[in-house]
Amino acid sequence: DNAYMQGALPFLADSRGVAVTTTLANRHQLDLGDTLTVLSTGRPIPLTIRYIIESEELQHALGGNVVMMDIAVAQEVFQRIGKLDRIDLLVDPKRREETIARIESILPPHASVTQSQNRTQQVENMVSAFALSLTALSSIALFVAMFLIFNAIAMAVLRRRREIGMLRSVGVTRRQVASMILVEALFIGVVGSLLGLGFGTLLTKLTLSSISRTLTTLYLVGHASSVHLDTATYVYGFLLGVFASLLAALAPALEASRTSPVVTVRQGILTESTALPIARWTMAGSGALLLTALISVWTIEAHNPWGGFLSAFLLLAGFSLLAPVCALGIEQLVARLFRLSGHIEGILGARYLKDAIARISVSVAALMVAVSMLVGMSIMVGSFRETVDLWITQSIRGDLYIQPAGGRGSGATVSIPSDIIEQTRRLEGVASVDTYRGVRITYNDRIAFVAAIDFDVHRQFGRLQFLDGRPSREVLSEALASHGVLVTESFAYRHRVDAGDLLTVSTPTGEQLLPIAGVFYDYSSDAGTIMMDYRHFQTIWQSSRTESMALYLEPEAQSDDVRQRFLSMIDNHPIMHVTPNHELRERALMVFDQTFRITYALQAIAIVVAVLGVITTLTALILQRGREIGIMRAVGALKRQIRKMVLVESGLLGLIGTVMGCACGVALSILLIYVINKQFFGWSIRLFIDPWIFVQVLALMVITALLAGLAPARNAAGRSAADAMRMEG
Repeated sequence: DNAYMQGALPFLADSRGVAVTTTLANRHQLDLGDTLTVLSTGRPIPLTIRYIIESEELQHALGGNVVMMDIAVAQEVFQRIGKLDRIDLLVDPKRREETIARIESILPPHASVTQSQNRTQQVENMVSAFALSLTALSSIALFVAMFLIFNAIAMAVLRRRREIGMLRSVGVTRRQVASMILVEALFIGVVGSLLGLGFGTLLTKLTLSSISRTLTTLYLVGHASSVHLDTATYVYGFLLGVFASLLAALAPALEASRTSPVVTVRQGILTESTALPIARWTMAGSGALLLTALISVWTIEAHNPWGGFLSAFLLLAGFSLLAPVCALGIEQLVARLFRLSGHIEGILGARYLKDAIARISVSVAALMVAVSMLVGMSIMVGSFRETVDLWITQSIRGDLYIQPAGGRGSGATVSIPSDIIEQTRRLEGVASVDTYRGVRITYNDRIAFVAAIDFDVHRQFGRLQFLDGRPSREVLSEALASHGVLVTESFAYRHRVDAGDLLTVSTPTGEQLLPIAGVFYDYSSDAGTIMMDYRHFQTIWQSSRTESMALYLEPEAQSDDVRQRFLSMIDNHPIMHVTPNHELRERALMVFDQTFRITYALQAIAIVVAVLGVITTLTALILQRGREIGIMRAVGALKRQIRKMVLVESGLLGLIGTVMGCACGVALSILLIYVINKQFFGWSIRLFIDPWIFVQVLALMVITALLAGLAPARNAAGRSAADAMRMEG
């Protein structure tokens, strides 16, 4: 229309005019006629904003950071005359295959035709492992929540045991009793799921920036600026929450329906009406742990990533089934200590826990799962961080790293001018200069990266660590002699290749057969990287652009002095970032810490849910023992003694759950490091266990359990003897 043309014509007519999205304009307070400065080969280029795009689709693309300009002008500005990155085509759906075949027949060797959905799928595959790891952690939190729901429903049934007994006495059937309880669970599931959707949306908005930065850093995908509300995800989450609630409530509902009216009218929690088959549970738990080991071995051999998650579930289930026997063992040990010390409240508290083993086993299992998640993730993240720190120390050997402003990642459009590289080589204090160039490619229908470095420089100054243990100098010499390449461990794992194999890679000069000289450890990207000598890269890629360079200094040279000489040499024009070695290492570790920040929130959720389980368990135990507490008060027990007794029970619950959780957490960390991580990311991580983790977790969880027991202890001590005995009379 006229309004559109009036805005668009100046943009089309001005050779240095650009159009920007509304999001970008608002973010940087830009308006029509303002100057937008971009960098090309590190040099600032002024462009004029002639049009502001209001298209809703473009506001989401690349986080809204979109600038449009005439393609010929863009080629000139960014020194890419005659070069295109991509051509988008609209084709007749009925003639799609024919059109693709005709296009492929005229394309140069390095170009390929990719359908848009396939390209999207490639990116999704690249980030799927990261997404799946978050899903797995969320599933553990849901698993813990199911224990809490079980406790809550069982306690609700306990509160109304007289009512249930009377209903059964007047003819209400078992099915009706079970249905009544399941309807309550359904209500809890619906309300809880709706609240969970709201809380989940809020948590997503709070963590969006952190997760987006992580994905951008690791996978070079676009930065997300807003939350996309997917109806299917909400429906799935809601149904999953409701189903989990019903499943968790099934056991107390069936137990309530099967208990005789005489039992429910009189004293006793419903789930205590039958003896707990501890031996059977122990055998089942041992069987689950044996299956965990067998499936883990099969997963490693078969390279099946889903086997790792099945192993993790069986591991948690196995330890949960062992909760009764472990609780009895720890209780007997602690009770013996209380008897030796003559601590009467401790003796009674331990005895009551032993008598209520069926009830406490559920809370112990919930606390155990939460603690195992905390310990397992802490050990895994700590081991990963130690491994990455060692790798950074070994791989980042340069003293100074130089990169043009605006250049980041493979395929960056800015580069370092060749004259600056040559001047830098002659700079006082510089022993050698290593240049870097990266491109993103597709290999076996998967996204991968090609990195070009100077093998001669790395042979002298670098110290890459190879899987077969060979010295870096030997492997690099072999690669130079054979025009070979190096591949990262993740690339070798994903594509099932090893040293001595040949890679067929599409390049601007056609398909190239590249022999693999070695496989080295690398944790920069799980997509995988092919590393080749810079001179070989220039030959087959027909490009001499350099994205960054590393400076190795003379032994007596000071990095600050050389940095100042370099900046004086270029006179801050073009704009360059000069980063010292220690600062680059700090940034790399900061990115690592940022990557796992979201996992701490999920761990905290699981811990909170488990602590709520401790509170409901203690409340249920007090309800069950109302008459006994009344008798104790009648024969002279003091309120503080009742409080101490309940706090002993609370502390023991925390102790048992934490000890089991630490043991399960160590097993879980081994599973995460050697099975799940290896299958999804292809990285080798060295196991590193800090003993202080166990001390900190034990202190934290026992204190938390004691705090959780304060309210139930106060409630138990506050009940009068007459009321407690009358309600059970």
